[in-house]
Amino acid sequence: MKRIILPIALLILGGIAGLLAGLILAGNFAAKAPKSGVLTASTASGKNSITAVAVVKKKRKILYYWDPMVGPSSISHKPGISSMGMPLIPVYASGTATSTPGEVHVDPAMVQNMGVQTAKVTFGALIHLVRTVGLVRTAAPLRYNITMRAGGWIGKLYATTNGAAIRKGQKLFTLYSPRVVAAEDELVAAQKALSMIRKTAHPTAIRQARQLRHSVELRLRYLGVDPAQINRVEKTLQALTYVTFHSPVNGKLIDVRARQKSRINAGATVMRIEKLAMLWLDTYVYENQLPWIHMGQRVTATLPAFPGRTFQGAVVFIDPYENPQTHTTIVRIVLKNATGKLRPGMYALADIHTSPVAHAILAPSRAIIHTGTGELAFVEISRGHFDPVRVSTGLRGDHGLVQVLSGLKPGQQVVTSGQFLIDVESQMSEVTARFMSKTPVATKPAAAQPSFATPAKMPPGMKMN
Repeated sequence: MKRIILPIALLILGGIAGLLAGLILAGNFAAKAPKSGVLTASTASGKNSITAVAVVKKKRKILYYWDPMVGPSSISHKPGISSMGMPLIPVYASGTATSTPGEVHVDPAMVQNMGVQTAKVTFGALIHLVRTVGLVRTAAPLRYNITMRAGGWIGKLYATTNGAAIRKGQKLFTLYSPRVVAAEDELVAAQKALSMIRKTAHPTAIRQARQLRHSVELRLRYLGVDPAQINRVEKTLQALTYVTFHSPVNGKLIDVRARQKSRINAGATVMRIEKLAMLWLDTYVYENQLPWIHMGQRVTATLPAFPGRTFQGAVVFIDPYENPQTHTTIVRIVLKNATGKLRPGMYALADIHTSPVAHAILAPSRAIIHTGTGELAFVEISRGHFDPVRVSTGLRGDHGLVQVLSGLKPGQQVVTSGQFLIDVESQMSEVTARFMSKTPVATKPAAAQPSFATPAKMPPGMKMN
């Protein structure tokens, strides 16, 4: 009998203990339950996740969704796909107040996704190599025109081919000129008179005869007769019917206008001789390159006709006028041509080694935005925070650098890539304000609901317990 009663008593005590434990747990659960309604099993299971989402939303509030590639027309309250087929990107409210008017706040994740890059503003020397093109020309001081001082007829034309090499003293042509022959006859008469007066040994008469002869010699020289032929007339006492004209320099024969046995008028140019030992290279420089150009600067020229070879020269002339059609100015360089390989009319590439600006604030040219009425740059204050700054720039140098006259300081970080995103963000504040102001606002507060509210209308088949 005792063996039967003992197990029954243990079962009863176990049931009582379980009931008490259940009542205690139920009380604790009821005390922690929300007062606004009944906590269901599904709500209890997702409590932790809901709490985590609420915390995240408190930390980062989404203002709107948009596609930066499309612009303000893609702004939406809800996530979705833009007209370009890209997912709309959320824009979060900034957690800090803007300290500077116009300061832009961009989400760091968006900065990384859009490839925004920055570079440092430095202080140093600005260098620039002006690269331009030009044409080789004959140097004007080395161009000689053979012009007739007395009219006449060509007896024999020796120089007939354009481009032929001419040596100094080489025969060009012979000329019969009545004016020259008359001067030669006067010279013969003056020489004969001087010889007769010398026999008298009268000093004054001899001096006057010599002056007369000298004046006739000068007249022949002014007419183009060389001294050798004048001396020949004085010695032979015979006038030359045809006077020979010789080349005054070494060079190339250019523009032969006379023909055999043709008549030449006084003042006419018979031919031209050009010396090619020194040539001009006329290069064409644009307006924005002119501030770099100065007299005497060293120039390195290369020509397609001589690959791998360079020619050295210097700037000797800067044209004071500009071509209104091409907006270029001629900058002239002198090139030595001792070997004669350079030819007028050749095309050349020229590198003008300009003088650097020793002390300048330097910024990447990609960081400068031209607005049409000025220049702008975005300075990075901190990660994701940018400040637009008005700047003024000067000369543009090599390696993508530009001289900054005002607006930036050495050490600042400026945006060099992705400015369009920051520029759009800087102009989005007004659009966002207008967009957010169109959100409907409740005109009447909602009525308070009881803890266990009965729905206004129950679905069919549902009953309240």
